Amino acid sequence: MLVELQLNDRPQSSVLDAAQHVADEAGPKPKAVLSAMDRGLRRRLGSGTWDAVVGTLHQRGIVAPDGGKARPRTRVVDIAAREAIVTRLRHAAATDDAVDPRTAALLSMTGPAQLLELVAPDRSARRHARGRIDHALDDTSLEPIGTAVRRVIADAAAAVAAGSTAAAVVATS
Repeated sequence: MLVELQLNDRPQSSVLDAAQHVADEAGPKPKAVLSAMDRGLRRRLGSGTWDAVVGTLHQRGIVAPDGGKARPRTRVVDIAAREAIVTRLRHAAATDDAVDPRTAALLSMTGPAQLLELVAPDRSARRHARGRIDHALDDTSLEPIGTAVRRVIADAAAAVAAGSTAAAVVATS
């Protein structure tokens, strides 16, 4: 969402409009916007960031509910859209060609999302792909967003790891 808010040619969307209001209230720093996003979208739309994005994808026929009570799951129903995105990411990761800002942002998030194997299925190409992923937003106006998102993801992963370790210690004592 933050990337779309930075681009001039973003699509019309009530979710993005609400996100823009949240970003305007939170200030210019990406980390502050990320912190305020879920709470602000709940206040404006009645659903958090994840639910708002998945709801939009559901309305567009890209995903569909696939069960799950505590954490509802979704499945991709528009396979052609998925394949187009994967193909675009694989090309961006495999070459040194310039890529558009949306592809660069998406490519940069495949690292924290642990999608290296999807983006570079050929093991011998992974080193190059990792470099492209890590530097996809360097020297662009989107670089601060990438840095902030990676930091938030790393902090969340560390919190989960700490919680798992604490649970294991409690269980063994």
